[in-house]
Amino acid sequence: MRRTVVLIFALAAGLAFAQAKRPQPPGDAPLKIYFIDVEGGQSTLFVTPSGESMLIDTGYPGLGGRDANRVLAAIEHAGVSRLDYLLVTHYHADHAGNAAVFAEKLAIGTFVDHGATVEQGDNAAALYGRYVEARAKGRHLQVKPGDRIPIAGVDVTVVSSNGDVLQSPLPGAGAPNLLCASSTRDRSARSSATAAFVWWTSAI
Repeated sequence: MRRTVVLIFALAAGLAFAQAKRPQPPGDAPLKIYFIDVEGGQSTLFVTPSGESMLIDTGYPGLGGRDANRVLAAIEHAGVSRLDYLLVTHYHADHAGNAAVFAEKLAIGTFVDHGATVEQGDNAAALYGRYVEARAKGRHLQVKPGDRIPIAGVDVTVVSSNGDVLQSPLPGAGAPNLLCASSTRDRSARSSATAAFVWWTSAI
């Protein structure tokens, strides 16, 4: 069963995800989503039912390894030994700052971004240079609105990138989800949820 994720991928903006809720067959692995507290830009780890992984944004560099260590702890907790995708939404320090650190510590299959930086100043240029050097260790996927990120088990569609947006709605956008019409809300039934949401923080 494939899950659907709608991805807003833009300069100076966060990420929004809309996942179509579907009944989860017994034994079907969930889509796991780890929200990692990096005290700045949000870092989010997705682990798909097929076991592939995607990390979105990396936290601030430096600070005694505070953000990098939190993200690495979440990756270890999730049982991930390599990142299939590292997606950088934009080139601010709290989003792209630890990309080079993770490229040293983990195998990263594909780096996903919107292309060249538009940030100004020496610090921005240095940060982007470190990212590009790290990116050379894997494949590079530059995305635009309408592109899909080919991660197994999940449909990920880019709806905004580098200031551009989709020119027409996604199929079914705004319509009621008929698969949820007969469902009831049960906060205790986490095991039956399509996605497992985990807020990850630590005392690092």
